[in-house]
Amino acid sequence: MKTTFRLTFAMFVMAFVFSSLIPNVTYAQKATFKNCSLEQNVKDQNGKKKMIFHFSADFTGMKKHDAEIWMEIECPKGTMHEYLDDDEGGEGRLRLPVRKLKEFKNKYKTDSFVLNNKIIWMWNSDLHPKKGTHTYYVRLVANDAQTYEEIGHSPYISFTMTGK
Repeated sequence: MKTTFRLTFAMFVMAFVFSSLIPNVTYAQKATFKNCSLEQNVKDQNGKKKMIFHFSADFTGMKKHDAEIWMEIECPKGTMHEYLDDDEGGEGRLRLPVRKLKEFKNKYKTDSFVLNNKIIWMWNSDLHPKKGTHTYYVRLVANDAQTYEEIGHSPYISFTMTGK
C-alpha cells in the first residue's frame, strides 16, 4: 500500500513538473470584417453632418485581450490623409493623420468574440477635406488593444467630397 501511494504521488509530482514546462500556446490573432458600409452626410439634430461606418467583425485568438478599431482615411489611396493642426504647445503646425479610434471590450475574456452591427462615425469637418473635389478611401483597421499589433482590416470604401 505504501509503495503504491509513493508511486502515485511521485507520478503526480512528475506530471505537475512536466506540465509546467510546456510553453503557453498562443494563437494567431485575427479580425475579419463583414457587412461593411459607409453612410455619408448624416445630419444630427443641429444639421451638422457626419459619416458613419457600419460593420460587423469576428475576432479570434483574443483571450483576455480587447480590440481597438481605427477608421483610417486615405487620399489618394495608399497615402494617409493628413491635416495641419495648430499646436497649443508652441511647436507650430503639426501634420496629423485623419482617423477615429474606438475600443471594444472582450467582455467575457474569451478566445473568440463577435461584434455585430457596430458603428464608428466621424464629423465631416473632422475630415479636413482638401480644396476641390477628391476621392477618399476609408477602411477600418483592428489592433490588439494591449499590444497595438494590427490583426486585420476591412476592405476600402471610397467616397467623393469637395473641400473649400
